[in-house]
Amino acid sequence: MERHQIGFKPYLLVLSLVLFLVQPLQAAEWGTLTGQFLYTGTPSQPVKLDISRDQEICGKFSDQIVDESLVVGKNGGLKNVFVYLRESKLNASRIHPSYQELPAEVTIQNKGCIFQPHVAGLWVKKQKLQAVNRDLCAHGFQVKAYRNNSLNQLLPPEAKLQHQFEYGEKLPLRMSCSIHPWQEGWLVALNHPYFSTSNETGQFKIENLPVGNWEFQLWHEKAGYLVAKDEWKRGRIKLKITAGNNDLGVIKVTPSMFAGE
Repeated sequence: MERHQIGFKPYLLVLSLVLFLVQPLQAAEWGTLTGQFLYTGTPSQPVKLDISRDQEICGKFSDQIVDESLVVGKNGGLKNVFVYLRESKLNASRIHPSYQELPAEVTIQNKGCIFQPHVAGLWVKKQKLQAVNRDLCAHGFQVKAYRNNSLNQLLPPEAKLQHQFEYGEKLPLRMSCSIHPWQEGWLVALNHPYFSTSNETGQFKIENLPVGNWEFQLWHEKAGYLVAKDEWKRGRIKLKITAGNNDLGVIKVTPSMFAGE
């Protein structure tokens, strides 16, 4: 018995050494993608939209019912650019465990007679869409889908709607209200959690991507495919993600990149 124990100790030592070497290797299998979108034009003041229905309720929020199709921060940051991995079938082993901690629902509120937030994203295999009406008037919550069933649901005040998408979508989906024509928002519903939207400074971050060669999509509601560089055809970027931070730096976006400008 003692001889067996003596022979077993070297085995434990070797096993410990292997585990020690494997852990850093596993940690090196993930990378983060960052960047910043800067608008090179002169941003204009948000245009107030025509409040054509429920004036007595929605009219109280006239200062926030504005055109949000092109939101530029005070330092030129372009807000609400979708950046996401173009991959419809991603093996579960390529999704970092940290994403299992995402909330079970992504909530879109009808609040102040606009959608809050204006843009959002969800992982269809993990998260449900929840629409909530926080206003004193009814809203008709609509989502125009391509691969999934579209939504068109009346939401009285304080009503909630939960919806589970069956499939990931390749393009963002338009949200609207059948009662209030000025209401608009956008939702990206994907088969994986690797997406981000730029904030008011134009910055975005997608954490814990699997290392390797991938293709990413840039999309903005006013431009559609955001072709910020000539080589980014249809707003698609081919990148080799390495361990650690992968920074695209400053991405300049000119007014000519937007439809109608």
